[in-house]
Amino acid sequence: MAACYRVGMKKAVSLIAFGWGFLLILLFIFFDLTQAKSVQQADYLETYHTAGTLVREGKTAQLYPPAGATSFMDTEFDKAAHRVLPELPATSLAEYMYMPLVAALFVPFSFLPPQYSILAWQTISLVALAYCAFLMSKHASQTDESTELDVSAGWIALTFLPVALSIWIGQISVVYGLLPLMGGLYFAFKGKDLHCGLIWSLAVIKPQFFIPALMLAIALATARRFKPLGGIICGAAVILVLNLVAFSPQLFNEWLATLKLADAVYSDVKFGVNQPLATSLPRAIILMVPVAQHATVKPIVYALSAVIGGIALFFASRLVRSSLPDSYKIALAAIVCIFATPMVVPHVFFYDLTIFAGAGFIAAAFAWPEYLDWRIRSLAVATWAIANIYGVLVMTKVLAIPIVFVLIMLELFRRTLTTANAALKYGTAATPSSTAQ
Repeated sequence: MAACYRVGMKKAVSLIAFGWGFLLILLFIFFDLTQAKSVQQADYLETYHTAGTLVREGKTAQLYPPAGATSFMDTEFDKAAHRVLPELPATSLAEYMYMPLVAALFVPFSFLPPQYSILAWQTISLVALAYCAFLMSKHASQTDESTELDVSAGWIALTFLPVALSIWIGQISVVYGLLPLMGGLYFAFKGKDLHCGLIWSLAVIKPQFFIPALMLAIALATARRFKPLGGIICGAAVILVLNLVAFSPQLFNEWLATLKLADAVYSDVKFGVNQPLATSLPRAIILMVPVAQHATVKPIVYALSAVIGGIALFFASRLVRSSLPDSYKIALAAIVCIFATPMVVPHVFFYDLTIFAGAGFIAAAFAWPEYLDWRIRSLAVATWAIANIYGVLVMTKVLAIPIVFVLIMLELFRRTLTTANAALKYGTAATPSSTAQ
């Protein structure tokens, strides 16, 4: 009876999610093709499409602000964006903060008109999201802990507002963040550690996702699985060389200087930072402090983030060294690192919380032991609800206070550690067969 109820609930949830996802895709198509003025303000067109166009035109020198710049206003890149996107409002400020190689990746899309370029990228992002769900379900289906998760989880993920928003505005969080993270995790489950590390290295394109991947690789290294870390180092080195060879050391240095400038700009509300979207613990704290005190406060805040990251790494390392089944211990370590991300990485915005879709796929893919099942599923549901409620507050501009949201997420991170501790306490004392009862 209970099994029939679960099957019925799964079908109902999948049907609702499919309806929402189908409606969302129709909205993407409608806005992309009919609302040029609004669409050209999307992150994708202002940033990636413009950058790809500049590389195609041989104007890579316009990617970054000049040396000594104190803001992104009146830069050559901003002027180029308004040239490439004629419907872009004069008040919109375009900026590019990614490595030069990323701009080259968008050259093929720059041949398309803007409205078709963003539609193509949204389509690729949707496919990548579904593939992330497929990878987790494929591995779980080959274990004794499968819940028969399928690609319908991709539709369910679209009900998570950070995912929907990220794809809508054309961010790269899914393709160059979530997909490498889940892809590397899939190979970690399979024991193909070098493949795992090389794929994780691709997340360096989206650093918010690279940090948890690096933490996982370090945790695995403590269990004498060194190839993931070696793969990350080798892959990142190749990406570095490609940047230097395909472009120039000077342009690469300009990018590094831009990162420093971005940290200053996104720490000061006078530059028009959308404060409610700043959903990392360090950034939310810094934005509450007067700019004159940033030089004193930033080192303290970043040290606090480092301590939190160290705690997450400690638990992840204990998990991967434990006697839990491989799927459980790696999956739990990944969930810990994911929940640590907005506590550790300063530059995390609301749409970057797409990373939690990965935790959702992991949570839903496995039939967890009874002592873990309610903890993990309640954690996933709470994250979905809290992020969605905050997303609605952001869109309606009502009581969207980032520090409150981040502190709630900090509590969820604490609950994640409690779950990991329960696994270490009870799971290692029982056999897989007995815990599954």
